[in-house]
Formats: sequence, structure tokens, C-alpha cells
Amino acid sequence: MDSVSRRFARIIFGKVLPRTSYPVLTGPLKGAKFILGALSGEGGGASVYFNQMEAEQTSAMMEAIRPGGTFFDIGANVGFYSILASRLVGSKGKIAAFEPLVRNLSYLQRHVELNHADNVRVLPFALSSENTILSFSTGPNSAMGHLDKDGRGEVLVPTVTLDEIAERLGMMPDVMKMDVEGAEMDVFRGATRVLSEARPVIFLSTHSPELRTECLAFLGGLGYTVTSLIEDEDSHEFVARHTA
Repeated sequence: MDSVSRRFARIIFGKVLPRTSYPVLTGPLKGAKFILGALSGEGGGASVYFNQMEAEQTSAMMEAIRPGGTFFDIGANVGFYSILASRLVGSKGKIAAFEPLVRNLSYLQRHVELNHADNVRVLPFALSSENTILSFSTGPNSAMGHLDKDGRGEVLVPTVTLDEIAERLGMMPDVMKMDVEGAEMDVFRGATRVLSEARPVIFLSTHSPELRTECLAFLGGLGYTVTSLIEDEDSHEFVARHTA
């Protein structure tokens, strides 16, 4: 889609069309229903309908997620990757979608229902290094909410470690996506057993140069090889695969 078409789509989808569900027109989610306005941004999520949603990560996930597999969507937002994974793993696969923000949870659950994604389990938690209740800042938009260690967030959310929830669910991920707006290392610290035993493929977004360095060093120490999804030395989008 060229720049002119993108601008036109943003106007139509962002300001003209009613905020209801529409079918995705092309790509791996073709035919799936997605609610206009669920995603942040002036286009209301128009990129989803035209298969323009984070193309590099989407393409890599399609190769990594297998039928019958288990996918953990950590920081699921409104469920784009959960619904994609639901299709890829099929009826014998399992999805755990973690999202603490009530606004996003509502859209996430609705997308699961609209698409009859019965293999998706929605879990209203933030993942962290301990099982507790922490302050959460809702951020400037619905995609940028994050745990606030200083306790200045607008809401409180329950947190759980990945090791704990995996044991309780009786599920170990083959693939997991992490987009947690700065809590990357806290999630990893609560996931030592999962990472050492299941060794999942990890799709990771980092949210500062310091966190990028720390996360890549941490994963390298566990035997992971980390590759950038974007050809840019300043990239913050990675896929990590265990070398064993």
C-alpha cells in the first residue's frame, strides 16, 4: 500500500466508518473479524484489514507457530497476534493471552468471541518477577500501558510469574511474544524454568537501548541466538531461538 493509499485509508477508517467489526480483506487473517477502533492510532487499526500490521513479525510468526503448538501472547493488547496464532495452531493447539488493561481486555475477549477462537484463553494479568499487585500506568494510548515501579500508575493490576502461570495452566509455550513496554527483564526473571525447560521461540520487543542490551545479553547467556526482525542497527524487534 503506497503512502497516498495509506492516508486515504486512515481518513476512511479513522473518521468515516462506524466503530464496529469488519472482515480482514487480505493476508493470513483474511476473513477474520476485527473491531475498527480497537487499536490505537488515527486509522483505528486500518492496517489490520490490509495485512499491513507489523509485516516482518507477522511473517516470522507464521513460520515459527506450528499446528498443535502452544503460543503465549504476553502483552496481548486487543488480540491481533492471539487470533493469528489461533488460526496457525488449529483446534489442537492452545493460546494463552495475557493482558492487564481492562479497556484492551474487553476488545481482546470480543475478538476471541467474534472469531470463534475457542483455543484462546484470556488471562487478565501482567507478567512480572513476582506474584503480587502492582501499579500500572495506562500510558498516552492503549498500546503503551506499563507497570510503574514508582507506584504512580492510575490503576492497580495483578501480576504473576510466567513459571507460576505455566504450572497452573499445565501449559508450556513453544512460541511466545513479549511486548510489555519496559517490563522485559522482570518477565524474564519470573520465567527461568520455562526458558530453561521449554526453550520457546521468543518474539521480543524492547523499549530502550539499555533494555535491548540487557535482554539480548540475558538470552545469550541462556543459549539463545537473537536475530533482528528489521534491518536496522537501532532495531528493537527481535526473534530469539535456542541453539540446542
